[in-house]
Amino acid sequence: MLNMCSAGPTLPIDARQRMIAATIELVGRDGTRATTVRAVAEAADVSPALVMHHFGSKAGLLAACDDNVMATISEVVESLSDTDAGLVELVGAENAGPAMSYIGRALHDGGESGNRWFDWMIELTREGMADLAASGLARPAADPAMQAVLLLSMDLGVVLLRQHVERYLGAPITDSEMTTRWAAVELDLLTNGVLIEQKERSHE
Repeated sequence: MLNMCSAGPTLPIDARQRMIAATIELVGRDGTRATTVRAVAEAADVSPALVMHHFGSKAGLLAACDDNVMATISEVVESLSDTDAGLVELVGAENAGPAMSYIGRALHDGGESGNRWFDWMIELTREGMADLAASGLARPAADPAMQAVLLLSMDLGVVLLRQHVERYLGAPITDSEMTTRWAAVELDLLTNGVLIEQKERSHE
């Protein structure tokens, strides 16, 4: 788990955290490019000069946000580790919503940040599936890399298309009812599949 950057000596921790929290929310909503230092300062109720003083640049602010989001997600993953939880449980977990929106926008925006988040989540997926296979709860993958890509893409698609998914289904994807519905259908797909084999169709 990555450690969050320590607060500057002249800035109360709550003000620093406000700036980081404001940035995470703005990036998750508007994207990295649209999130300006001035917008962050206004949302955190500080001056733009104070943001620059303590983070050095927008890149420095985003790096601190990356650390914060990584720590948040790692803590949630650890708390869910005994339930074989996947991304759907992570999305619905308390305090994880803004972090997942932040990651989703970073992936959408691309660049180095998006690459780092994708690679990190792919490794989490591969490790999780390897653990399930080792425990006898999943078949060993013939192609672990492609398996991880497809499984992660299925879940990340819901996050990246969140605006359309929520409009179509009529509820936030973070609502407990929605995550329960999501998890149930996904488990059915992964366990029972979709297509019926030819020999089964011939007996109908």
